[in-house]
Amino acid sequence: MIILFANQKGGVGKSTLAVLFSNYLALAKNRSVTVYDMDFQRSLYNKAQAAQILENEPLYEVRAAELKQFDTIYKNANKEKEHIHVIDLAGKMDDDNLIPVLKKSDLILCPFCYDEYSVSSTIEYSFVISKINPDKKLVFIPNRVKSNVKYQTLESVQEALKNFGPVAGSISERIDFQRITTFDIPATIIGVIEPIFESIYNEYIEPAWHRTNI
Repeated sequence: MIILFANQKGGVGKSTLAVLFSNYLALAKNRSVTVYDMDFQRSLYNKAQAAQILENEPLYEVRAAELKQFDTIYKNANKEKEHIHVIDLAGKMDDDNLIPVLKKSDLILCPFCYDEYSVSSTIEYSFVISKINPDKKLVFIPNRVKSNVKYQTLESVQEALKNFGPVAGSISERIDFQRITTFDIPATIIGVIEPIFESIYNEYIEPAWHRTNI
C-alpha cells in the first residue's frame, strides 16, 4: 500500500504528520513501514539520520527519494502487500513525474490550514488530482488550527473540500509538534492525533489489508 502526504502548499505540516502517522502505524498497529522523503528540504530524512546518530532504534527505514524513483516503489508495493510505503511528497505541480505518483497511490492524505491562501491552493491541488485520478481516495486533514481563532469560513471550506474527499478531525497548533522524532510519539501528542489516525486507519488501511488476505 502506498500512502502520500501531499499538498502543493508548503508549511501545512506534511512532513510532521507523515512522521507521526508512520510512528503510529509502527507502534500502535505493529505495521511494517518504509518512508520516502521526496521533499526538497529532506527534513524527514535528516530527522531520521539524527535519530540514528543518537543510537535510537529505528521504527522504520527512511529513504531520500526522487519522483522518478516512484516506479520502483510501486513495484515493491505490489510485491509486499502487507507493507506500507509512506511518501512525503514535495509541494509542487510542475513536474510530469508527479502524474504516476498521484495516479497509482492508494491513499492521499492532504494536510491544510484554514488561511485563505492554503485553502485556495489545496482546492486547486485537489482539482488537479481529481483529473489525474478520478478514483482517488483523498482525505483532508485540517492542521495547525488555532484554538483561540474563530474561523468564519470553516463550514464553507469544509463543504468545498468535500467535493473531492472527506475532511478528517482537526489537529490544533501545538509547540510540542516541533519536538517529534522518527522513533517515538510524545505522550502529550498521542491524545491529539490518535482519534484522527485511528479513523483513517479503520476506514482505508485495515479494509485494504483484509482484501489482500482474502
